[in-house]
Amino acid sequence: MIARRHRVAALCRMLTLSIWSIPAQAAVPTAVEAMIREAAASHDKATYEAVMKVAKATNPDDADAIEALGAGLFAEAQARAKREEAAHYAQRNMFEGWKGEGQAGFGLTSGNTKETSAILGVSLMKEGPKTRHKLTGLVDYLRSNGTTTRQKYAASYALNYIFRDGLYLVSTLGWERDVFASYARRFTESLGLGYRAINRDHMTLDLEAGPALRQTRYTGGLEEDEFAGRASMAYRWTLRDGIALSEDGSVLAGGENTTLISTTALTAKINTKLSGRISYNVQHETSPAVDRQPTDTATRATLVYSF
Repeated sequence: MIARRHRVAALCRMLTLSIWSIPAQAAVPTAVEAMIREAAASHDKATYEAVMKVAKATNPDDADAIEALGAGLFAEAQARAKREEAAHYAQRNMFEGWKGEGQAGFGLTSGNTKETSAILGVSLMKEGPKTRHKLTGLVDYLRSNGTTTRQKYAASYALNYIFRDGLYLVSTLGWERDVFASYARRFTESLGLGYRAINRDHMTLDLEAGPALRQTRYTGGLEEDEFAGRASMAYRWTLRDGIALSEDGSVLAGGENTTLISTTALTAKINTKLSGRISYNVQHETSPAVDRQPTDTATRATLVYSF
């Protein structure tokens, strides 16, 4: 028993000596801690990383403590922001949280050629933690020398359900009417997967693909239903503050006809709400109606209002 007590006492003395021999953890200076807390609370990763870099460079002896403090504070701030965001989205009704842009362009010529043109478009988007809604509408009209040569209407709705790591489920519904392409109406429904292949502050690229159905009623009364495959891409590149390049392309390949659409646009901000846009649109049908050209192109200049 006495020998056992001696062993326990010896172990206690060794443990005490070990604790006292551990060097004290460096304390982060108060001013530096306040600066890190403010940067972490901003939720901006670039700001946080810049502040951390300066803090460790000016306090090299405390670099480890600064890293540990900053990582913990930033993770806590991000988690808190996600909780607040989820609570905010949960309180919104179906009409709240939409943002988007409207564009309009008009043209009028007289003299040897009398031409009137107009384009009106709207794009609305609502984003949540797990879902993304997008609504678009377009009216495109051209009348030359007393004859209407272009009259197109289009609308679409897309719903994305976001999984993780850039992967999402996408479902779309589209409608269009273009009597000059011989379509009295054309509906398209699709379901597939999407992936955000590029996700940077100044650049994004979304790729989508999946099966689709298309129902077409021609101006002559003929109706056609077909199963098709759909693929699309949406590219956004902010070249510099206020100037952005975009490319939207899609292909719908069916047994009777394949439709390819591409829209390239350059947008420049005029002020916080108003922008100018130049765009070039190409639509190609592999099996156009009789007496119709397979490819239509349109170059447009429009004013865009963001809201």
